[in-house]
Amino acid sequence: MTVDYVSKFVQTGRSQLSKAGVIGFGALNLDKIYLVDKIPSPDQEGFVKDVKTFPGGSAANTVVGLSRLGIKTGYLGKVGKDEEGKILLNNLISEKVETSGVIVAEGRSGTALIFVDESGNRAILVDPGVNDTIRFKEINLDLVEKFKMLHLTSFICKISDESFNSQKKLVKEFDFVSFDPGLP
Repeated sequence: MTVDYVSKFVQTGRSQLSKAGVIGFGALNLDKIYLVDKIPSPDQEGFVKDVKTFPGGSAANTVVGLSRLGIKTGYLGKVGKDEEGKILLNNLISEKVETSGVIVAEGRSGTALIFVDESGNRAILVDPGVNDTIRFKEINLDLVEKFKMLHLTSFICKISDESFNSQKKLVKEFDFVSFDPGLP
């Protein structure tokens, strides 16, 4: 009986979430993952064993996963007019995520260089690129109205406060907000 109740609860939640839709807002990054022999200390060197590239960013990963579950999803963000930006945008499109809220701007797309050793230790360097320049006035509010839930993730916000201030204003537009602060 418990399994039936849980199954019904999950189906009801998915159905309601699917109708409401979820839009993500956060950094869009191209993750470049380097498998290395070790994470070097200052003034040391290590060696790269393999490299893999994946579209990333916490909010983007979340809406892609929800889209794969059949839930209506969209994305608000910014990419550069570069090869990385094309990859990020095309990935969202191929995953059936509404992308009319993604701004293509002059500059570099966000990237994350992730170094992982054989023990799973990581070192991450992030270039936020144009992620940190998004302004509230650039956000497609017509698209926002099509969704009831906002999934919000952290920006790096080292260059300016613009993206953070945009997040604060955008939260007020939604009935439901989920937040992933990106803490380790």
